[in-house]
Amino acid sequence: MKLLRAALFSLLAGVIFPPQIAQAQSDDFPTSGDDYQGEDSHSVEGRSDEFEQEKENGPKLTDADEVLERLATIRDECQPAELYRIDCLAERLTTLEKSMDNLVGYGEARDILSDTANQLREITQNNLDQDRPRARLESTDGSFRSKSPLSAVSAANERRALAQAVAVLAEAETRLLRSAESSSRRAVQYQQIAAALGSNKVLLRS
Repeated sequence: MKLLRAALFSLLAGVIFPPQIAQAQSDDFPTSGDDYQGEDSHSVEGRSDEFEQEKENGPKLTDADEVLERLATIRDECQPAELYRIDCLAERLTTLEKSMDNLVGYGEARDILSDTANQLREITQNNLDQDRPRARLESTDGSFRSKSPLSAVSAANERRALAQAVAVLAEAETRLLRSAESSSRRAVQYQQIAAALGSNKVLLRS
């Protein structure tokens, strides 16, 4: 009889208290310190962050020639954007810069591309068309889609905004060429990046 009562009590305890038991098991898990998160938690989290960044900015670049290729595609990607062209160029440069963080020795180039994108974005904001909605640019074949919505400059201010954007690209070219002079090891690559970036002035003059 005593054994039967003990068995019933154990059964009831299992039914009534499972949440507290589960919590106790979690709290009692052996750790090596207060910040313990499991052996693989950081690596899993790191892989997740890396995946999200790659999905957002495209695959990480592993060769300087890929920078040139990406710069060369901007004209075709942003040409249809019309009044959104300047912001499209800014968005493309930002995306490119973020995908370069695995390239060793291109920190100055990344800084220049980032600064250039910010200046172009500021030009758009200073000449903003308040009546046009922000929009994502997408190619008809689906091979390209802007990572973020783009803003348009007003038609009345377009000529002035484009001239300002051309001046910003020219300044970026000069900075890249100066960086080439101070780094004999990367001189040719910086010169090529300057030329590829400068070629997009055609986009802003068309």
